Amino acid sequence: MTDREVLAFDLYGTLVDPIAVSSELDQILGGSDGAEVARLWRLKQLEYSFRLTAMGHYEDFRWVTSRALDFALSSTGAGLPGDQTRRLIELYDHLPPFPDAVPALRALAGLGYELAVLSNGSPAMIRNCLANSGLGEFFGQRISADEVRVFKPSPIVYRHAAERLAVPISRIRLVTCNAFDSVGASAAGMRTAWVNRSAAPFDTIGTQPDLTLPALDRLPGALRQ
Repeated sequence: MTDREVLAFDLYGTLVDPIAVSSELDQILGGSDGAEVARLWRLKQLEYSFRLTAMGHYEDFRWVTSRALDFALSSTGAGLPGDQTRRLIELYDHLPPFPDAVPALRALAGLGYELAVLSNGSPAMIRNCLANSGLGEFFGQRISADEVRVFKPSPIVYRHAAERLAVPISRIRLVTCNAFDSVGASAAGMRTAWVNRSAAPFDTIGTQPDLTLPALDRLPGALRQ
């Protein structure tokens, strides 16, 4: 069907798990709370991307990821040599997929949907992560915020995705676990599907998602309805 919507997937936290670095952090930090460092790392990564965009300044997502890790480590009093810090940053190229990702993508591809990735990650980060997670086969289009040098949830990123996909923005559905991403996509004119694996409340500003799902593999059934 030529009028079928295109599905654009967020990468980090939606398809692959950034908090899975906790076990590696435990090993490198020698018994420190890897889960807490991973949580701080992810929170600061998002905060830095928001702040850079608000300031009209741009550094790519690997730079942001590195600086966020520095903050997370310093917050816990951990000091690491440069080679170990680089090893941790490279974990973002090897994040594991969530268990529901492959079944969902396989089913959606079987239904004839065009699938794309729309991520704040740099092109190299997206390419490496998809290749190493085994998800690359599902995505012909990989769209990076780096192409417009601002981060989601800036409307510039979502409009750029529509240009890259060559379809009206209203025919794209963003699939994301991040509430800020869903709100940003809705504000730019996209349809949305929010994957709420943790049963968290949605943001109290912005448009509610068009679909809310407890797991990614519920999406094919929801779209059939």
